[in-house]
Amino acid sequence: MNSKLQSATQVVRECFWGDYILSPQDILAKLESNDPGFNYFLFSKIIENSRYPSRHLSILFPKKDLHPMLQRYLRISDNNQRVRLVAANISGNYDLVPELQWKR
Repeated sequence: MNSKLQSATQVVRECFWGDYILSPQDILAKLESNDPGFNYFLFSKIIENSRYPSRHLSILFPKKDLHPMLQRYLRISDNNQRVRLVAANISGNYDLVPELQWKR
């Protein structure tokens, strides 16, 4: 099984608790169609509910699409530490979570 399909399978299990009927194949097909509304919907489900959001987001979304969604989510997240940590992991900008950095 390829990494995108594995990731989509985990996302279905972790992020959709029966409130939507989506298969991993449905997710991959929708991502291929590059529908901005679905992409942001999936992004928000992953960032809020996944055990490994940084991994799944990096596998499922191209970086060029991921960074604008991260910036938007950072603006609306009210300084949420989880969101900042995911953004730091993906962008490499660890200044987003200074409270988690080792004291120097």
